[in-house]
Amino acid sequence: MLKSLLMLSVLAAATASPAIAGEPAEAVRFFYENLGGEAGPENRDRFTGPALDFLNAADAAWVRDETNCIDFGLAIDAQDFDDAEIARTLKLDETIKGDTATVTAYFDNFGLATSVEWTLQKDADSWLVSDIASPDNAWRVSAMTCK
Repeated sequence: MLKSLLMLSVLAAATASPAIAGEPAEAVRFFYENLGGEAGPENRDRFTGPALDFLNAADAAWVRDETNCIDFGLAIDAQDFDDAEIARTLKLDETIKGDTATVTAYFDNFGLATSVEWTLQKDADSWLVSDIASPDNAWRVSAMTCK
């Protein structure tokens, strides 16, 4: 009986974690279930480091003089997308090394095979996005500037 109670307590604690907690692939999956959400201010708590700095700078530039520093969807490496095709073909490949993880998202968009690499850092119980990159188009958020 005591063992059962202990197991139920452990399971309850595991399911009561915040939405951004969990494995790195699940932290990335959020952005494919909410396409366009990577640039939304309401999701800044999902970022850290260079990615957070760039997104905040992009917001500040827009408020200052409507400078648009992000003219494509970072999660999809494109300006336009077929959300049904992306959802149907999405595969996430996760590698964890200590407090750093890399998740590569593979998907098709309008028939074009696409990959986007996400770098995450562990912060307490959450995996936060610190960088996003396109191996195919040679861009990396940590190398972008917005003034």
